[in-house]
Amino acid sequence: MFFMANPFQQPIAILAQAATMEAEGHTRTASLPSLSRQTSEEGGGGGDGGGGGGSSSKLGTEDAEDIRETEIELRFQQRVAQQIARMEVTSSEVVRVTPAFRTFEKGAVAFRKECTGDFYFKSERSEKISTFWSHSWHDGHWKKIITLITIYNGPAASVLGMLSALVMMLLFCLDLLPSLDRGRTGEFPFGYSCWSLWSGFLVTSLAMILWRPQSRVFLDRICISQTDVALKTQAIFSLAGLLKKSDSMLILWDPSWTERLWCLFELAAFLQSKKDLKKELIIRPTFLGPVHIAVFLTCVAGMIPLTMAPIDVSNGAIAFVVPAIFMCLSGFVVFYVAMSTLRRYFRDLDIVKQQLLSISFDTARSSCCDTNHVGASGAPVICDRRIVQECVNVWFGSQEAFENTLRSEILAILTHDLTERIFSTKSSLAMFMPLMWGLMDISASEWQVPAKEFWQKSSFAFLLDGVSVWLVFMPMLKEVLILVGKLTRTTPKNQCLEIMKNFLSSCTLVVPCVIVIATYGYLFSFYTLLPVERAAIFFACMLFYSMVTWCLTVGIKAVSKGL
Repeated sequence: MFFMANPFQQPIAILAQAATMEAEGHTRTASLPSLSRQTSEEGGGGGDGGGGGGSSSKLGTEDAEDIRETEIELRFQQRVAQQIARMEVTSSEVVRVTPAFRTFEKGAVAFRKECTGDFYFKSERSEKISTFWSHSWHDGHWKKIITLITIYNGPAASVLGMLSALVMMLLFCLDLLPSLDRGRTGEFPFGYSCWSLWSGFLVTSLAMILWRPQSRVFLDRICISQTDVALKTQAIFSLAGLLKKSDSMLILWDPSWTERLWCLFELAAFLQSKKDLKKELIIRPTFLGPVHIAVFLTCVAGMIPLTMAPIDVSNGAIAFVVPAIFMCLSGFVVFYVAMSTLRRYFRDLDIVKQQLLSISFDTARSSCCDTNHVGASGAPVICDRRIVQECVNVWFGSQEAFENTLRSEILAILTHDLTERIFSTKSSLAMFMPLMWGLMDISASEWQVPAKEFWQKSSFAFLLDGVSVWLVFMPMLKEVLILVGKLTRTTPKNQCLEIMKNFLSSCTLVVPCVIVIATYGYLFSFYTLLPVERAAIFFACMLFYSMVTWCLTVGIKAVSKGL
């Protein structure tokens, strides 16, 4: 089986050719060149037998046949388009879904163009489709795979990771787990815990890889047979109907998605199908997955010295200087990578917005047009563009009406989802969970220090510190990251200036981190404060910083929109 970049193009051509031959009364299958030759033989009256007509007669006959073939082709393109535009399925067999986990099997082989094979056996018949996956085959597949794994496996992995960290913290507090000797001296020498960090990391990683999400999704390469032409043709006839039966549509967005004709067709069909129904259109950029994983791993690396490096807490806040420096350095690395990625992303988004403002089916790319309407065998293929345009005319009244919808409704969704909701609060908390795990380990370690009153234990203070950083500070830092990336997205004149701009932009994220670390260290200098009181003041400071940052970001956004 030869898998094409656009898996829908061949069936459309076969379908239209078959319909053309059916109307002409033919019963055998042939390519368009064969159809032309056969029509010529029937209409020409015998070729050489005319004799007296000469070459001018032949030319006239050939011109008439060409016109007739073009009319037949156009007529049946309209017939095919009208059938698709009804948004019905030709057979219940084509309404198929696959559990999301099956798309990830064997390294998500179904997403890799270089891997041949029919994956139709992974799908099953269904009455409804939970989520229709729309994506372009003209961008890197690994980013899509990691993003989908993050979307579908990430929530379960995060919950399991946090639960395992909590269990390990409780077990350590009950002296059921061995401790790590970090060389603590002083009045109360004791071992330390690193169980929450490592158990959370391992469980989350394993769940990301091994979790089997059961959501029923539609992926073209699995749910449309790539070897059975009849099934493939029926699926293409039913494509709009499949979108009508979908509860939601997930667009895995990359810069090439907006340029592809069939991606626009899928969007048009979904918009048409959801007019009278409550359906959800979800747009997620494909870089989200890699960024989530990179930030998560960097946070784990940053918490290792805080939980495992040799340290003597009897020296007070000075004992945390080296781990804090290491955390800042590792944080700066992830800030730089995230900032560089975000700036490039916002530049791509600007291009897409311009594309949507000037979008036209005449400029959208299709595999048939890319190959100049010549198939792999050298035979002509019918243009998908005309069929898609006819469907759009039926649904929206005109091509211009659909393009106006893209410029208004879809542009608004893009502006909101791809700008304001790049990282949701839930995903941000999942990325920064290792920070909480590290402070849970410190909390469990400090549980061994005796206190006059139960509630005066420093263990509770460190746990509250973790909540302050994880639930209050990190969502605030995420907003700063997005805002700075958006404001500094323009490209400088050369690569050196680009690197410098990434560096300086990343430094703006270091500033709030330094403020938080300085506040935390400063509060330790007040020896008269109880640990819980210190933690409560730190929590109040985080709330104050968060509110100030929110006001600043809202104001800067308002000013930038007015410019």
